[in-house]
Amino acid sequence: MLLSPAHLPRLAAIVGLFTRYGLRDVAKQQGLIALIGDDEAELPPEELAERHEQAAGFRKRLVELGPAYVKLGQVLSTRPDLLPEPYIRELERLQDDVGPISLEEVEQTIQEELGGRLSKLFASFDPEPLATASLGQVHAATLREGRQVIVKVQRPNVRASLADDLVFFHELAEFMAAHTSVGARIDVIGVVQQLERALADELDYRIEARNAATFRKMLAEFPRLLVPKVIEAYTTERVLTMERVHGLKVDAVPPIARLEHDFTPVADELTRGYLKGITIDGFFHADPHPGNVFVVLPGATNPRTPAQVARDDRREASRAGVTPMARLEADAVAAAQPEPSDVDARLALVDFGMTARLSTAMREMVTRLLMALGDQRGDDVASTLIEMGEPSPDFDHVGYTRETATLVARNLELTAAEVKAGRILFDILDVSFRSGLRLPAELTLLAKALFNLDGVTRALAPSYTPFETIREYGNQIAMARAQRDMSPRRIYQIAMESSDFLAALPHRLDKITQRLANNDLQTRVDVPQIPSLIVALQKVANRIFTGLVLAGLLVASAMLLPYWRTLGTAGFIIAAVLALYIVFAIMVSDRKRDAS
Repeated sequence: MLLSPAHLPRLAAIVGLFTRYGLRDVAKQQGLIALIGDDEAELPPEELAERHEQAAGFRKRLVELGPAYVKLGQVLSTRPDLLPEPYIRELERLQDDVGPISLEEVEQTIQEELGGRLSKLFASFDPEPLATASLGQVHAATLREGRQVIVKVQRPNVRASLADDLVFFHELAEFMAAHTSVGARIDVIGVVQQLERALADELDYRIEARNAATFRKMLAEFPRLLVPKVIEAYTTERVLTMERVHGLKVDAVPPIARLEHDFTPVADELTRGYLKGITIDGFFHADPHPGNVFVVLPGATNPRTPAQVARDDRREASRAGVTPMARLEADAVAAAQPEPSDVDARLALVDFGMTARLSTAMREMVTRLLMALGDQRGDDVASTLIEMGEPSPDFDHVGYTRETATLVARNLELTAAEVKAGRILFDILDVSFRSGLRLPAELTLLAKALFNLDGVTRALAPSYTPFETIREYGNQIAMARAQRDMSPRRIYQIAMESSDFLAALPHRLDKITQRLANNDLQTRVDVPQIPSLIVALQKVANRIFTGLVLAGLLVASAMLLPYWRTLGTAGFIIAAVLALYIVFAIMVSDRKRDAS
């Protein structure tokens, strides 16, 4: 039960997050204030006065509450329909603000997972962490062979601490879905399920390792993009080892480097790589924030890209991979394009814990959505989103299309440097949720990815806009789809499906014509509004019949007055009472209908 003593402290903490950090109005609108007493609900925001400071306090409080709340904050950072923008921006910073774990605990975890001591496994191991996160921390190390790596170690006992929090989140979501306005407007249970999936993926580092190997293969055709290789022998469920990248965060590139290197091709390849993952592979990195992207300048020692591995490979015959990850690496090297001579700076992508997959149908609709956004066709954007989502009963189709088209058209007045694809998609999703259109969770992850991608590409090349690349890539997608549809395999599939249809067609036509000849052909039409229409017609008929009875009673009473005054007067009284009752019943029922 949500209000059980075991959950009351967590419930008070959740409501306190809203009431103390500038989100009291949001909590009141969503029905959270009513869950606890008035004393807690009336607490003023004493700690922080300005909204951005309140958002920072909100973020810090999540860190204090534990890993599950940190991960919940990261999931909420993908939901602009739930929190205002300043809080979304603050929640983006949750990755690096967690306290470190001790070296003794790190050593114990590595020894349990890899079966050896640090001194035996690594030539060197830096005791100071490079970064800390809600579920683990990262250390620099050197393998015995001399290769520099990073080692991510999971926090001890983190799974047990998350279990109770997840149970509480599920019960809170079920209560909100049944009793609050936010539950009717937004799939809060889906938010918690998204949180649970994210935690399940990030608690098993083998999943992140496979994601990294998959992205290394997917991006092998882009020579300016680097995904470090996973050291499979040193990777388990709670320990992840990858080649170390020596680079600069995209927002820390010095001005002198911008004069010496052209980062526009790098930003363009990053955008194309993301578009390929979204529209063709159906698999993309959902969190490309600046902390996960590094600029690699010439001269530094860094892992090799698949193109460089293929260039330096002198073997006459390629060696087949033994494990699935080894086969992915072999496929990446085979798919790598020859490295152009003008490759200068590169971009390294790390941390593949938060990813998203798109089904074939979803991929097709997302492709149409991106192409409509790229061409600034607002009506097509609205119609695609309506097709993807679930409209509420009171959804205004015409009004939503008009508002979406207006929002997209505003970007015609902006310069190329001012247009931001991620921000536009966030605004459109906000309009959708406010209009009663419930959209899939994948779209919020897509908006988050594009929003962060905007930030990374602008940090690399301030004048770069992804819309031009989206338009150009749309034509390539169309050509790729045409080639795919004309491939021998696709033609054979179409032929097989057509042959089945043609083989069954004579029999079906024979059955239809036989039923026509026997006058036995029936059709069925289901119209959801017909039952309510019949009920309304029955009410109208009842009122008409009652009116006729009342009119007949009045006429009969008037005719009886000269001959039988008492009976005629009684008839008038009965008619008056009946008329007042009918008028009162009509007014009450109409008022209830207007209120609903």
